[in-house]
Amino acid sequence: MRKTSTFRWDVLIKIGGSLGRGDALPPLLQRIGLLSVRRRVLVVPGGGVFADLVRRQMTLKSVGEATAHCMALFAMDQYGLLLSSQTRRATVVDTLQAAELVAEAGRVPVLLPSSLVRGQAGLERSFRLTSDSIAAHLAGRLRATNLVLLKSFRRPSGRVRDRAEAEVLARRGLVDPLFPGLLPAASAVWILCGREPSQLDRFMPAGARPRRGDSARPQIPEA
Repeated sequence: MRKTSTFRWDVLIKIGGSLGRGDALPPLLQRIGLLSVRRRVLVVPGGGVFADLVRRQMTLKSVGEATAHCMALFAMDQYGLLLSSQTRRATVVDTLQAAELVAEAGRVPVLLPSSLVRGQAGLERSFRLTSDSIAAHLAGRLRATNLVLLKSFRRPSGRVRDRAEAEVLARRGLVDPLFPGLLPAASAVWILCGREPSQLDRFMPAGARPRRGDSARPQIPEA
């Protein structure tokens, strides 16, 4: 029987692949690094250009969906490595136990999820399952206090309060079609704009939030 961990994540953050375009990542990871000093934060990567490449090869080389989806999981790992390179406060991990140790040290664990997801028998193996649903599944499994999906668009932005709202977002293509069914009951779920890193300040303890007028790129020690 698997031992149940008593570790509780404050914020599970999925960083959308679209944020890898342009210069959004350095200030975003800097803000997440600041948050990790005060909160237990777990980062789950999207797929980004690496997943886009898989989709193109799926068409060009007639790759089956099951194989292509496995390739896309490895694309998430590659994007995770890219994310971790944006701040020295981040450490890549491939197990939840390792992630806990990193978070306890006040650093940012970036989960490389391919092996973890491939070991979950109940998850669908198709492109209907994207990093949105993978993050939701993990938040539910870990009973994370908050699940945050960071995307490029600025609207809608805010809290997803129930499955009905999630289904509207899925019909609009803003989350994948499996996301509403995996909405974690124990987590507050948010969709925020990753190009506005200060939106993450709402998860800071009240006394630790940057004051009005502070830089959008707070300087913190990079151990």
